[in-house]
This record gives sequence, structure tokens and C-alpha cells, in this order.
Amino acid sequence: MQKKIVALAVAGLSTAAFAQTNVTIYGVADVSGQGTTMTGEKRPVAVGGQGEGSTFNLQSNSSLIGFKGTEDLGNGLKALFQVESNMNLTGGGSGVQVQTTNTSMGSLRDSYLGMNSKYGTLLGGYVSTPFRQALTSFDVMPGATGSGAIENLVGEMRFGSTGLAYDSAIRATAVAYAMPTLYGFDGTLAYTGSNNNGTNNQTGAGNCSNADGTQVSVCTATPQSAWGFNLGWTGYGVNIKGAFQQANYNMSGTTNQVNNLGDFTSYLVGAAYTGIPGLKASVTYARNSLGTNGATPLTQNGAGKISNNAAYAGVSYRMGNWEPAVSAAWQGDMDGSNLQQMGARQWTGRVGYYLSKRTQAYGIISNVNNSANQTYRPFLTGSNLQNTGGANVFTYGMGLRTSF
Repeated sequence: MQKKIVALAVAGLSTAAFAQTNVTIYGVADVSGQGTTMTGEKRPVAVGGQGEGSTFNLQSNSSLIGFKGTEDLGNGLKALFQVESNMNLTGGGSGVQVQTTNTSMGSLRDSYLGMNSKYGTLLGGYVSTPFRQALTSFDVMPGATGSGAIENLVGEMRFGSTGLAYDSAIRATAVAYAMPTLYGFDGTLAYTGSNNNGTNNQTGAGNCSNADGTQVSVCTATPQSAWGFNLGWTGYGVNIKGAFQQANYNMSGTTNQVNNLGDFTSYLVGAAYTGIPGLKASVTYARNSLGTNGATPLTQNGAGKISNNAAYAGVSYRMGNWEPAVSAAWQGDMDGSNLQQMGARQWTGRVGYYLSKRTQAYGIISNVNNSANQTYRPFLTGSNLQNTGGANVFTYGMGLRTSF
């Protein structure tokens, strides 16, 4: 009798275990300690710090936790879900923090519910746009994150004099469809609906200034609606992909004095080679255009739109436990704008050493050189160091990355 009870208990545990085999818990913890030096413009800042100086920060490089799973519904149909969130491993800021109210859970990442069949995958939720999917696929840095991430310059248009940025490499609440891979071809289409404020169908640009009236490094505009797609082909160790995205803005300005801005349109084409085990080499080109309707002070001679170009190249190679990677990104000046010298350049070097299959120690250096009126400073999130444009920002440090 006792043996039967034990057998029934084991059988019950086995059934529970098998019921959970279609759910996966996964995540990444990535923290680096980095010193950063900014040189160029030297200017006092009332809220603390100065336009030229050095700082040391711990960075939580898109550390995350997620849950995903599938349910077989029969006849080749499956339900699938994913819930993913950034993890805050450093307190979310710089310097000393006493009695902090921060939590370990950060902002939402790709999270959705959908259906999959031989005809493709249809899902809805908060997801990376097809443009972001395509762009990050060409990043040579592990996890497409950290100080050398491809998104730092590519797919973005930033106005240093206003502190306002437009970005195509975004996540959005959307409905998306991914086609099944056919003869090496794959693609994704996504649409996010209108998000007006119910009054004048305008989105406020927000106040992008510090307490002393100086401009912050970035205030990202939020589109009212967006749609886009990507299409790619993979074969013989080569991946080629193109992407398009159009986001609609009808901005009402505050301190930024930007009004009646229209569509922000981005095009992307890239190629990567992974035909040699451990090797990834990629090149990417992107072009952005912003409809202005002659808005001032952004346009030159009432131009209907302004445009810029960006390019990226990178290579990484896994040699035993070692994994070096280098990348370079370039963003040109803006055509059609009276805000000139708005380009920037970045280079990054990273060397990782695998302590185990899932854990890597690494060292990283990176440098961003801004043109006279540009303010890219991706290493200084949360820092009191401020700049009005033209700064050179250099970072160096070491980190540890583990996945589970």
C-alpha cells in the first residue's frame, strides 16, 4: 500500500513537471564599471557638474529577465507568449544613493501573445519594430547592448540645440506578422495605431531643459502612430536585410519651439557574414527623413523635410574562450536644416573571455566625437556632466556578463 502511495506521488510530480516543460525562464545579468571623460566645451552647470570632466559609473547593460512558452493547439497551430523586463542592477543612477526607492524590475521589453502556424506568426503586444529587429541583428557586440550598441547612432536624428531626438530603433505597442521562412527569405510587418491626446491631435514635445535653462542631452519624441516592415535573405553564411519605418508626429512645441512636425521615415539596408565558425562581420547603412512643414527653427528656407545618413561596420570573432570585437559608426550632417554640424562618430573595442559557457568577463573602450552642435553622450546616463555640443566622450572599463 505504501509503495502504491509513493508511486502515485512520483507520478503526480512527473505530470506537473511535464506540464511546465513548454515554459522557459531566461535572463541576462550584465554590469560594467566604467570611467568616462568628456572634453571639448567647458561650461558651469547649475544642477551640478560641468561641461568638461570625468565620472565613474556602474552600468546595467540591458540586464533582463523573461518568461516564454508555447501551447500546442493541434492541427499545426500553437499559442505562444513572452513576458520580458529590464532588470535594474545598479540603482538606476550614478553616485551615492541613500534609502533608494528603486526596484529591481525595470522597463518593459518585448512582451506579447500570439499564434503560430505554417502560414507564419501573428502576435500583439509591446514589441521591437521591424526596423529595430533588422538593425540590432547586425550588431557585433554580445546582446547588441552596452556602450558600443549599434543603436547609439544609427536610426536616430538628434537636434543638439533643442535636446530633442527622433529614433526608429524603438519598441511599440503593435500588431505584428512574421512570415514563415521560405527559400531563405523571411520578413516581418508591424503596425501601431493612433495615439492622439483626444483634443488637438498633437503630442507635446515636453520640456527638454535643465533647471538652469541649459539643454539636456536628449528628450525622445513619442510618435502618434507607426508602421514598418523588414525583408531578408539568409544563405551560404550571408544574411542580407532591408527595413522601412514611418512614424507620424504632429508635435506641439514648448521650450523646444518645434511645431507641425510630420512623418519620421527611416530606411535601412545591411549585410552580415557568419560563414566562418565564430566570425561575424557586418555593414549597415540607414537614412532618416523628418517632415517639417517648414517649421522653424529646424529648417532652412522653409524646407519641407530634413534628412541625415548613418553607417556602421563591425566584426567579432570567437577564438576558444576569447572573443574580441570592434565596431565603428558614423552619422552625417543634416540636409535641409539650418542646424548645421550635427554629425557624430563612434568607435568601440571590446575583448571578452568566457569563464564558462554562459559567463563572460570583458573589457571595453569606446569614444564618441561630436560635431560642433551635436550632443551624443551614450555613456553618461544619469551623470551630472552636461554639454552643449561638440564634446568628445571617451569611456573605458570592465564588466561581467552571464546568461541563464
